[in-house]
Formats: sequence, C-alpha cells, structure tokens
Amino acid sequence: MSEPLSTTGSTACAADIVAVLGAGSWGTALAHLISAKGTPTRLWARSREAAATLTQDKENVKYLPGASLANVAISADLEDTLAGAKWIVAALPCAVVTVLAGTLREALPPAAVIISGTKGLDPESGLRPSQIWERHSQLPAARYVALSGPNLAKEIVAGVPTSTVVASEDAAVATAAQQLVSTPAFRVYTNTDLIGVELGGALKNVVAIAAGISDGLGFGDNSKAALITRAWREMTRLAVTLGARETTLFGLSGIGDLFATCASPHSRNHSLGYLLARGETLNEAQHEVSQVAEGVHTTRAALHLARQVGIELPITEQLAAVLFMGRDPRQAVTELMSRQGCSE
Repeated sequence: MSEPLSTTGSTACAADIVAVLGAGSWGTALAHLISAKGTPTRLWARSREAAATLTQDKENVKYLPGASLANVAISADLEDTLAGAKWIVAALPCAVVTVLAGTLREALPPAAVIISGTKGLDPESGLRPSQIWERHSQLPAARYVALSGPNLAKEIVAGVPTSTVVASEDAAVATAAQQLVSTPAFRVYTNTDLIGVELGGALKNVVAIAAGISDGLGFGDNSKAALITRAWREMTRLAVTLGARETTLFGLSGIGDLFATCASPHSRNHSLGYLLARGETLNEAQHEVSQVAEGVHTTRAALHLARQVGIELPITEQLAAVLFMGRDPRQAVTELMSRQGCSE
C-alpha cells in the first residue's frame, strides 16, 4: 500500500510509481516523457492486443511513432497497472472518464493523486473532469491535478521547447506534480484555479473546430482572426461566470492552448472542422481524424452550461447546428454575419 503524499513541501520522488491510463498519442507522450526521467512508469492500454503490440514495438506506431516506450511497463490489466502507484496520469477522453471513474472507485490506491490530461466536458451534464472523478470515485479535491496547455504530443516527444500548467486546489500538490513532469524542454507552471484551467483546456477545442471550418472554407487571415477572437470571448465569458479567473483564460491553458489548437495541422479539432468544411459528415470526419476530437462533445456541453447560467453563445450555437443538425457551414457564417450590430 502506498504512503500518503505529503502536502507540506512535497516533492515527486524518482521512486514514485506513475500509472498512465490511455495509450493514445497523449498518453504515449506523457508515458515517454515521465519514463525518460527515470521514474518507474506503467501504461494501461484498453485491449490485450494493443498492449502486446506496444510492448513488442516499444513504441506506439499507430498514434505516435518514434516515442520510445522501452522503459515503460505496458499492460491491459487495470488493477496491475494501478497497484502501488502514487501518481495516476489520466490521458483519456472525457466520455471514457465518466465510465471508468466509477469502476476505479475501489481500485484506486488510497493515497494516489490523479493528474488529469483530459481536455473536455461531459456532453450531457457539462461536468468538468475533476467533478466527474469526485462524483464517481469520491476523490478528494486535494488528490486531483489538471494538466493543460499547448501540448501537441508530437512536439513534446520531439523535445521541442514548450510549457504547460498544472492546477490543483492544493498548491503543494500542484508543486509536486510540477516536479514530476518538468523536463528541460517541458516547462511547467502551477495554478490553483482548477476551474479556469479545466474550462480553458476544454472550451478552446470548440473554437478550434470553428477555426478549422474557416480554413476549410478557404477564408483568409482576417476571417480566422475575427472568428477566434469573438469565439474565445464567448468562452471566456462562460468560464468566468462558472467561477474561473479571467487571468487564467489568458494563460497557457487558455490563449496558449487556443493558439496551438487553432493553427496546428496536428490538432484533431482543427482537422475535424476542416473536413466538415470540405463536405464530410461528422461521422466521416471523426473516422478520418481517428482519435477523439473533444470539441464535439464540449460544444454540446458548453451550450448546456450556457443555458443554465443565462449566457448567449451565438458562434457555438451555429457550430452546434453544423455538427449535429447538418447545417451548411457557409449558411452558418451568413447567419453570424447577419446578426444585429452591437458594441464590443
């Protein structure tokens, strides 16, 4: 049984076992990064076949080729992966967290801390990942950390300099997580605004789909800049109303992640928007992207939350019509541009 994590001047020890849940590109990148520091690292894959292939290849050929997993113990056995772990890094889509958190309630080591790399919201309830873990696993707030920022997996494993932020209601736990994942090329900041960091990481995916649609329609830089600015203003207004600090939304988990996700060809959400604009259906675009684009579910969740607090999200409304009602993207643009004039 693992010892409790001290929250007084706590530091991440090289002997601490880290269990990474999720063997997609994000989970692979985090397992690669942490194991390269000499930290005992395990990676959970959702099928025995996937675990066997990753173990044999010592890399994730399908999602992130070139990222060595030679020092990672890979398994499809969830209980074995979690046994004795002090840190559990959840690199899972939000919909999977909703299902998995309940089954993990009894399996979680009693003092383990969750570091969540999930950047989404539950589509039906609008719950943030921390709220899902708390509700379904009874996880105390002091044992939860959100990791978010402009963190494209391919660039992380390539050693390209980047930054991220880890947020927890317990500042000492955030500091311990900071030390666990920091490397010379991966600079980590801390924050205690858990709401803002989680909402920033989720809501920027909605904007990225819209930006991809703009690019897919062949619009120029003026159009894209205006769209991103106004869409992010919508999301910031919603996040602040829900309890986030506005300064957090202008940090790495907000504007920082927004820039990367709206511009990079590696962005799933931007790619999905681009394919929609080129005439593909949502199902076709999701199949071609091949990994979960969290912005789809988060669009629905954002509208759910906005209605609860009485906020209008006109760009998000039009995006939802494109995603779920088959509205032509050009018609959505026309409706947005025809809205009554207002002040900024």
